[in-house]
Amino acid sequence: MVLLFVSGAFRLTAKYIQKKGNVWYFRRRVSVGCEGLHRDAKGRPQSVLYFSLKTGDQIEAAKRANDHAKRQDALWDNHLSSGHVEGVDPKAALGRLEAAGLKPGDGLRYPDNPLIDRFIEALTGGPFEPFEEHPAPSPQSSLTLDLLMGKAIPRTLSDAKDKHIELGKGPRNKTAQQQFDRAWSVLMGITGDAIIKDVRREQANAYVGKLRDRGITADTISKYVYQIKPVFDTAIREFELGIPNPFESLTIAGKGSDKPHERLPYALYELQAIWRQCRVMDDERRWAIAMMSDTGARQAEIVGLRKDDVILTGDVPHIVIRPNINRRLKNAQSERQVPLVGEALWAAQRAMTTAGEHLFPVFQPRKPGGTFNPNSASAAMNKWLKDNGLAKVGQGLHSFRHTLVDRLRDAGVPKDVREQIGGWKSQGVSEGYGQGFSLARLHEAMLKIAPL
Repeated sequence: MVLLFVSGAFRLTAKYIQKKGNVWYFRRRVSVGCEGLHRDAKGRPQSVLYFSLKTGDQIEAAKRANDHAKRQDALWDNHLSSGHVEGVDPKAALGRLEAAGLKPGDGLRYPDNPLIDRFIEALTGGPFEPFEEHPAPSPQSSLTLDLLMGKAIPRTLSDAKDKHIELGKGPRNKTAQQQFDRAWSVLMGITGDAIIKDVRREQANAYVGKLRDRGITADTISKYVYQIKPVFDTAIREFELGIPNPFESLTIAGKGSDKPHERLPYALYELQAIWRQCRVMDDERRWAIAMMSDTGARQAEIVGLRKDDVILTGDVPHIVIRPNINRRLKNAQSERQVPLVGEALWAAQRAMTTAGEHLFPVFQPRKPGGTFNPNSASAAMNKWLKDNGLAKVGQGLHSFRHTLVDRLRDAGVPKDVREQIGGWKSQGVSEGYGQGFSLARLHEAMLKIAPL
C-alpha cells in the first residue's frame, strides 16, 4: 500500500498503485476464476493486471486506480455469480490493445502491418488455412477486434453514471448519495459494468426480482428503480444510443398496495398540550416544534432556516422559505412566505436570540465542514413527543402539516390560500399566473387560527 496522508491517528493509504520513474502504474492480482477476462497481447490469460495510470500525481493516480478497481470488482463479481459466462469489458479490450502497442482503429489505418496480423491471429486462435473452419472468438476477443478495426468504443454503465453526475443530475446530499449507492450496487451485482446496449429487459426484471427476494416491499422497490431509470435516460439521450430504456414502465407486482403509514392530525387540545410543554422546556428543539405546529411548514424547511429568513419587523412578521446553504426545497411551490402567528411567532422571537447566523444552531453539524442533514433532527423531536405522551401512534412532526390544513379549512380559508401557505402544488389551470396572494392576505388567514 502507498501512504497518501497521515495526521495524528489518521492514515490514508491506497492499494494497487506503484511508481515507476515519474509515472504511476496500476498493479493488481486478478480474482481466481476471472483470469480469462483479461489477456495479454498474445491472448494468454492474465493473473496480474499491470498498466500505466498515465499520471505523475499521486492523488490522481489513487483516484484512477479506485475507478479501475471498482469496475473490475463489478466485472469479476458478475462473472463469478453467473456461472462463469465470460463478460465483456471495453476497458479490458482497450488494455489489451495498449499492451500490444496498438490503438483503436489501427487495423484500418495500417492494414498491412504484420504486428496487426499477428494480433488478430492471437485473438481468433489462428493462423488458419483457407479451407479450415474458424472457431468463433470469445465475446471479449470479438470486442477487442471490433475496436482494432475502428468501431466506436461502447459505453458502459460506469460511463452512464459518470455522465449523469457530470450533468448535475446525481445525488445532492449525503442521504441521497447513500440511497443511490444502495440501488446502484444491486444493479452491479446483476450486470457488472456492462455495456449499456447489452442491458436488457431481462436484467431489469431480475433487478426487481432480486429486491423482492430480499423481502423489500413493492413501493420501496419502485424507489430503487427510480434511482436507476434516470441514469439510463441520461445515457440514451447524451450518447445518442437510440435504444429503449430497459427500466421504463417495469411491472412491480403489488405496487401501490403496500399499506401506507397513516398520519393522523392533532386535535386542538393535543396542540395546546404540546405548546404548553414547548414553553416549559423553552429550548431550540421545542422552538422548532412550535414553529412547525403553527406554520405547517415541513421539518427541513424549519430546521434549515437562517436568521436572514426571519422577518420580525414591519406589519406582518413572517419567514421566507427559500433554498439556502443548508437545504434545497422540495419543489418550486415550496418557495414562499409564511406569516408568523401564535406559537410560531413566540418561537421565532426566542430563536432569534441564539448565536450565529442559523436560526437553530443545535441542528448544525458539530464538526467543521460537516454536511447539514435536516432529517437527523426528526428522530429526537418525534421521540420527545411520544415519550411525553404528546403524540399517539400515527402522529408526529409531519402531522402538523395535516393539522394546519384542517384548521385553515375549518376557519373557512379558501383552498388556494391554504395551498400557498403550505407550499402545495395547485391543480388549477391558472397555476403559474400572477404573484399569488399578498402577505397581508395570508396573514389575515393565519390570524383566523391563531391561539387566543
